[in-house]
Amino acid sequence: MVAAAALLTVTACGEQADNVNSGAGGGVDSPPASQELSRAPEEVPQDGPVPAGQIDAKALPEGYPLDVSVSDEGHTLTVVAQEGGCTKVSAEATEQTEKTVTVTLVESKPADKNVMCTMDMRYPPLTVELDEPLGEREIVLAYEQATH
Repeated sequence: MVAAAALLTVTACGEQADNVNSGAGGGVDSPPASQELSRAPEEVPQDGPVPAGQIDAKALPEGYPLDVSVSDEGHTLTVVAQEGGCTKVSAEATEQTEKTVTVTLVESKPADKNVMCTMDMRYPPLTVELDEPLGEREIVLAYEQATH
């Protein structure tokens, strides 16, 4: 009896997902990926996640999140950073050229070593404004530590 109920639940969930993907039941239709790739470059939306191949994150510490998106028609980058305990992180576009945009993430910690800090990790989204739309430029993520 329990197995039959589980099978009905799984089947119903599968049908519901199919309806959403097919546009039935108020789902949003989106073109297949093959149609997205066949668009002319000027038609491809400039906002959304930045492809990993367009990001140079070699300077980030191991395990650092790699989540960068662009909005405002390519003029605003949002970088998910990492901070914890007493540290605070900030981001700044430190260099913008025709080929690259360098965003420096600075993690600041208290100068007083006697400060008690929690052991939590936070992943704040930080925004950086660009002089020109990102376009095809590579994003170079730099990392620094500082005290405050």
